[in-house]
Amino acid sequence: MTTLHDEPVSDTDALMASKASNRAPVIVPGPHRDCPICDTDNANGEPVRYSRDPWQLKQCRDCGLVYLENPPGYEALSVDLAWEKSYTMEMQRRRKGHRLHYLISDPLKRVRVLFRGGGVRRKEQAWIARHVGSGRLLDVGCGTGRTLMELPKSIIPYGIEISEHLAAETNKLCRSRGGYVVENNAVDGMGQFEADFFDGMMLRAFLEHETQPRLLLEAAQHALAPKGRIIIKVPNYSSVNRVVRGGNWCGFRFPDHVNYFTPETLRRVVEMTGFRVTQFGVLDRFPFNDNMWLAAEKPAAR
Repeated sequence: MTTLHDEPVSDTDALMASKASNRAPVIVPGPHRDCPICDTDNANGEPVRYSRDPWQLKQCRDCGLVYLENPPGYEALSVDLAWEKSYTMEMQRRRKGHRLHYLISDPLKRVRVLFRGGGVRRKEQAWIARHVGSGRLLDVGCGTGRTLMELPKSIIPYGIEISEHLAAETNKLCRSRGGYVVENNAVDGMGQFEADFFDGMMLRAFLEHETQPRLLLEAAQHALAPKGRIIIKVPNYSSVNRVVRGGNWCGFRFPDHVNYFTPETLRRVVEMTGFRVTQFGVLDRFPFNDNMWLAAEKPAAR
């Protein structure tokens, strides 16, 4: 079984995380939202048993998506829940009271990374090379820019980042290679690029954070060039590990994980926004993996 974000962080990442406050910020729940895929109002539905007060998970009675019904607003996501502030607290939360689990899983994780010749970042690079190859690539939720800076010179890096601090730092890195970073939420930030601008996009560990995933993918359609590819990585709510570990599953993260996709609901939202799935095989959504990967293409212009 794999875990979310299971790669060791860089020295820079660790330094930034260590500066985070150890006190969890007080986050106020937002208003009720309908299903972000099909707009069904599930207000009268029973909360999913994994809900954690005051955060209410609901499962859509029409499309099946599990989602946070009362997520915090974009302002909280950009300030109190910015990655550089929440990383350390999240790691501490996961490990608290589960020392035996991590005593076993940490060595297995290192063996797995060694066996496959690299971890998640190596897989990112392989998928980008396979599905994009060259041209302009947008990393949505680009964070520290580590992924972008590891791309080959054939790719011009761009990013969208809601954290003011990270956006400013990563913008410097991208401009050194001909691209830049937009500081904004993902949906509005996507609208700042002209139509058909990108050859590829990366949504790694992002769509689960986006309160408007369908609108974001529709905006991505506009910004991608015809035949452009989008690569998505999200937690796999259908994983065996979620069933086994229940509420302790590593994919649960309150309140900044606001969508919990299964292979069926992920494919549904991707296809309903006009994309054609190009890679989503059994191994990409393996039941014993906590994550799943999907690649899709914007159809050629008629």
